[in-house]
Amino acid sequence: PQLRPVYLLRHPLPASGDRSSVTGIRVIGVGNRWRGDDAVGLEAADAIRDLAPDGVAVFESDGDPAALLDLWDGAARVLLVDAVDSGDPPGTILRFEAGLNPIPATHFRRSTHAMGIGEAVELGRALGRLPERVVFFGVAADCFGPGTPMCAAVAAAVPALVARVIDEAVG
Repeated sequence: PQLRPVYLLRHPLPASGDRSSVTGIRVIGVGNRWRGDDAVGLEAADAIRDLAPDGVAVFESDGDPAALLDLWDGAARVLLVDAVDSGDPPGTILRFEAGLNPIPATHFRRSTHAMGIGEAVELGRALGRLPERVVFFGVAADCFGPGTPMCAAVAAAVPALVARVIDEAVG
């Protein structure tokens, strides 16, 4: 008789809550370089990569929830960086302890991602795949048009954002 594919999978997923392989800190910059202010997470990731201390890995993502789950799998702490439409003045840096509470949905009224960071965090929480600590840094943004550059206020916020993320990573 022919074996069915299910017989080939013995333990395809790690047990929920298994922390035996939890290591390090991951910074994940989220965004789209071709959608104006939405590039801020990726620009910050570029700068953080050059300055990150040992033990801090830096990644980029387009915000796909399944990809984010994979990127933060096995991390002790995750720092997420993305643009938000919070209604605050462009360039305002917001910080949320996303592992403790949901990220306010009002901060994602407009996005270039099909699903946002908030949904990815809640999906991770529901599946038992959320790291022990998840901190989200959002930069209030205004311009998400295709092919547009970041607005001056958002671009000017990148150095302060980078400093805050690195402080959080080493703290």
